[in-house]
Amino acid sequence: MKISKILAGMSAAALAASMMSLAAFADETATVKADLTGGTVSLIDEKDDDGVVTKTGVLTGTNVKLSDVCGIDVNVTVGADSAAKIEAGDWIGGGLGYNSESTGWASKEWSFQEGAKDVTGVKAADGSYDFVLKGTDPVFADTDTYAQVWLQNWSTKDFTFNAFTLLDKDGNPILVVESDKAQGGNTVDLSEYKKQTEVTLNGEGQSTSDGGKVRINIKHPWCDDAHKAAFNLVDDWSVFAGADAIAVTVDISNVTDAFTAYPCFTNGIENGIGYWEASDNNPAVTVNADGTYTFIVKFPAALEMDAKNMFFDIATDLAGTDGEDPAVKMAVKKVVVLNKSDAEPTDPSESTADSTDSDESKGVLVDSSDSKTNSAATSSKAANNASNTNPSTGAAALAAVGVALAGAAVVATKKRK
Repeated sequence: MKISKILAGMSAAALAASMMSLAAFADETATVKADLTGGTVSLIDEKDDDGVVTKTGVLTGTNVKLSDVCGIDVNVTVGADSAAKIEAGDWIGGGLGYNSESTGWASKEWSFQEGAKDVTGVKAADGSYDFVLKGTDPVFADTDTYAQVWLQNWSTKDFTFNAFTLLDKDGNPILVVESDKAQGGNTVDLSEYKKQTEVTLNGEGQSTSDGGKVRINIKHPWCDDAHKAAFNLVDDWSVFAGADAIAVTVDISNVTDAFTAYPCFTNGIENGIGYWEASDNNPAVTVNADGTYTFIVKFPAALEMDAKNMFFDIATDLAGTDGEDPAVKMAVKKVVVLNKSDAEPTDPSESTADSTDSDESKGVLVDSSDSKTNSAATSSKAANNASNTNPSTGAAALAAVGVALAGAAVVATKKRK
């Protein structure tokens, strides 16, 4: 799959796509911001018994009257759980509607199965859906002292509310209420890579904590059996051989404070690549809000690797507690092998497959006092033994690898932080 750029900000893009259907009225439709986190929007000011405003309504300060509202269009971005269930045809449902003195709790049910419920979720863009209630009569009475529009998901917990659009009697937008939460994400220019091959993933992984820092594993050769599936997201690692770079796209959510994230990578061979801290080859990205983020790791030459001992993750400086699920959630959405040439990449390790090849022909510098058994394979064994001390994440494994590789006089001698 060729792409010139991997773009971030999925929720923002989804919202833009949703609004395209309303383009004829875009210039005339006012937009306001509100907290959409709970899926409920207050249209008019809500006051306590003393008349003090406790919540400002979205109509306040606009030219839209309560009696103008005849319908709603709710746009959401679905998370990994919902997306998988939608793809599989599994049931996801909920309710949407209105709440006021005049309407009471007015509810209609929705689902993604056409005709199964009053409202069907309609795809607006990849990962985003619209739920629309239309009417020709005003929903609320001018005498209402509170008036709300809302949407609830009764099946999953991973909806992100992008916008509530209020509609008039003709179904036209009269006010767009967007989320006031900052949208994160970044853009990485990959245009120098003429060949871009998306890798088939067997899952999205899971955020975890290791050594007191949050991360998500892409390839973790030293973890315990219970975490092999969640920490190893590709079945055939040979697809990375010959890569000039690798791009990884990750959805990150529940962000409250900004933090830094960057790829960590070792190709698992002696005198090989060991990127344990951010650098120009694996630059750090600032994560300042929920969004889709792309990371890149670059190699000085076509990638040669020992697939058994290769390690790859997205590390962060965000504090976490080992053994507990981090509040910040991370999901790997895409991994792309990048090559600057259109030519089919060759595996540099093929030239070293013959055990009779000399170390000189392999271009590998080996400590003459050590045999090849004291290289990455020995390191892997030490790591696997050490991983039993921390089966949930394998933090001790990485420490053991640092010691073992140092004894073998290899590049990756710097202990991960």
